[in-house]
Amino acid sequence: MDLPGHTLIDILSRLPLNSILVSRCVCTSWRCLISDPLFTYFYLLRPQQPLELFLRSNSLSHVTTTLHWVDTHSILNTSPPFHPDHHHQTQLNTKLYLPIAHSDTESSGSSSSFVDHDFSIVNSCNGILLLSKPMLNNPHIVCNPITSEFITVPKSVDDNSLWGSVVPGFGHCQKSNKYKVVRLVFRLENIFQRMTEVYTLGTASWRSIGPAPFDLDLSLFATYLNGVIHWLRVSDNEKRLIFIVGFDFEEERFNEFPLPPHFGEKHKEKENLHHLNMGVLGDCLSVCDCTFVDHMDIWMMKEYGDPTSWTKEYVISTHFGGPYRPIMLLENGDLLMMYGKRELFAYNPIERHFRFLVIHGVQSVFEAITHVPSFIPLKDAVGGDHLNVQKVKASCFDHGFLGGPETLYLVEQGEPRNELQLPFFWGDGGEE
Repeated sequence: MDLPGHTLIDILSRLPLNSILVSRCVCTSWRCLISDPLFTYFYLLRPQQPLELFLRSNSLSHVTTTLHWVDTHSILNTSPPFHPDHHHQTQLNTKLYLPIAHSDTESSGSSSSFVDHDFSIVNSCNGILLLSKPMLNNPHIVCNPITSEFITVPKSVDDNSLWGSVVPGFGHCQKSNKYKVVRLVFRLENIFQRMTEVYTLGTASWRSIGPAPFDLDLSLFATYLNGVIHWLRVSDNEKRLIFIVGFDFEEERFNEFPLPPHFGEKHKEKENLHHLNMGVLGDCLSVCDCTFVDHMDIWMMKEYGDPTSWTKEYVISTHFGGPYRPIMLLENGDLLMMYGKRELFAYNPIERHFRFLVIHGVQSVFEAITHVPSFIPLKDAVGGDHLNVQKVKASCFDHGFLGGPETLYLVEQGEPRNELQLPFFWGDGGEE
């Protein structure tokens, strides 16, 4: 019996991501249904959390175009091992792919370093990723990894006058339904003043909207929320305090967000900025403070834009500082984090214990990308008269990184550990 299209959309939208990707290959009609904007609408409304987690190898010695999907629901709903010598191993079979960069030297016929093929992921917005070129961090590609499509951000006529690193960001304007790329740049004619430039997807060129009101030479943790891209920034005055700068894509203006009051303490200065990080947890802007020796604090802004709503949501004993990064809140209430760019761990705030998942399969460090998938083709999502949508080349599907295929595993060994036990990775993250 043939089911109505909207009924099929409702059924398919309830499937896990890997099953949806397989369903697209069943027949043309199913592929069309999954590409319908109504499907993404239903997908976002389903009871399961739409936010997905991907892992990507990210080191100078290992260049990859592969995003490995982590089925957090299945992995963390599996009972952990109950003996220190026992372990669970999960192969990450579902993969998405980023386009391979083509450097200017390569197009001219000369050879180029393999690092030139790599892209940095700036941030995610509505199922679309902004990718930047390494070194200068100049925004270069807008990509939907679910549909394997991308758009090349055009160069401006005076890109040759760029000087120093670029501060990029990507976001969506809800009122106008436009997607925009922002970049803060120095130019050779004035290397002491950053200028703000905006490119609206579907148009022909960049626009300059004037000087940036802040010096964002040291800005980290690009975080998109509520139509605003945020960065952590160190102030220019003698106190060297840290605060949040936001760029509103609809209004095309900057805002400043103060951090919780205790962030004015001396140990939160520029030297320790890399021991802080910022992100989104449960639709709230969050900041993780790992500058302490014996614990970490995680703060959440419960009412967006209201500095009085900063709440210290978690205080987690660690016995030593370290590069901890909160990733996402799981459906069971656990907090998923990354430690040392080699290991995931889920923290249960009720029982105050950790479950550790070490990444194996490739000698590399990794980045964790949280991403809400969109199944809508880029031309329908973005629109505009100047839009050249390209497909990710087949070669990207044959090679997870330059040199061969890539397979990752998550390995959990032993029973969960409590806060009295040191939460550091027990493996080396290398090949099994």
